[in-house]
Amino acid sequence: MIGAFGDVVFEVTDKKIQTFYDFKRAGEARWHDHDIIGGKPKSEFNGPGLDEITFVVLLKAEFGINPTKQLEKLRNMRDQGKAAPFILGGKPISKHYFSIQKMSEEYKIVDNRGNIIVAEVELELKEYVRSGVM
Repeated sequence: MIGAFGDVVFEVTDKKIQTFYDFKRAGEARWHDHDIIGGKPKSEFNGPGLDEITFVVLLKAEFGINPTKQLEKLRNMRDQGKAAPFILGGKPISKHYFSIQKMSEEYKIVDNRGNIIVAEVELELKEYVRSGVM
C-alpha cells in the first residue's frame, strides 16, 4: 500500500492500480505585526497555520478501478465534511486529519453508454485540527 485517505486506498497490485501524482504540500506560519508609534512594527509569532495538500488521482477502469464509484466516494467525503488521516508509506503525514476543500473532476474517456472509463480528479485538502489534539 502506498497510502490512503479515509476509505480511498492508494495501491499498486497485480489486480488494481490506484495512485496519485503532482502531490504538493504547503503550510505557513501565523504572524501578527503590532504597530509601534514612531517605530517599526513588532512581529509576534502566533503559531503554525493549517497545512494544505493538493494532488491528482488517475482513475482507470483498465487498472481495476471503477471511476464512477471512486468519484462518488470522494464527493461524499467532501459533501459530508468528512475528515480523515492522510497516510503515506504506512504513517500519517500529520497528527491532524485532512478534509476535502475542493474537488475537480475531468472525464478523459467515456464509452458509448455513458460509463466513465478514465477520469482524473484533482483534490485540495486542508488540515483539520480535532478537539483535544494540539
